[in-house]
Amino acid sequence: MASTIDLPRIKVCGVRDFADVEGALQLGLGAVGFVDHEDSVRHVESDAIRRVVRRLPKPVLSVIVMVDATRRHADSILLSTGARAVQLCGMERAVEWRDFELPILRRIPVGDGAEEELERWRGVATGFVLDHPHAPGGTGWAVDLERARELARLGPCLLAGGLDAENVERAVSIVRPWGVDASSRLESERGVKDARKVEAFVRAAAQALAAVHGKAT
Repeated sequence: MASTIDLPRIKVCGVRDFADVEGALQLGLGAVGFVDHEDSVRHVESDAIRRVVRRLPKPVLSVIVMVDATRRHADSILLSTGARAVQLCGMERAVEWRDFELPILRRIPVGDGAEEELERWRGVATGFVLDHPHAPGGTGWAVDLERARELARLGPCLLAGGLDAENVERAVSIVRPWGVDASSRLESERGVKDARKVEAFVRAAAQALAAVHGKAT
């Protein structure tokens, strides 16, 4: 397991093109998520991921977002794209990922059984993504913030679920997470990122996290 120093403060998910995040890289964006799930409108092929990863500054963490992933497939796509972390959002079992050499983000649905799921992955995952319990992610639905606050106290967590530039400050002030993760509300149409919305979110998130933690990294 990697240390929390590898966990970014601000992540944008569902990226399909470098232009989606180019302007946000100077504003505090720390991680970029690429969806490897064919049922998602945000699914992106390995070749396209590789092209974006090659242009990202080295400190920016590139994350492959997967559902019901196998170790073999994870190893293959990481090798082919050059990405440096995975986010597991399905029925993966922690015991099968204990010796994985790269950072793991584990999605935790904010609902019943969340504490137990977090504990199963403690020591395996670098950090946790607190998201709405419906579907594997990217719904745009907000989580129960008070419930998320309870979970954020248990380990390094990125708050997700319907975040954008308008609501991230309130969400961060209530939950006090390690960081934040956004996707669907930063789009001009479903599955298509709006670079201006991405930049506005990253700017607002950096300010909100600085108010809680002193700085956003």
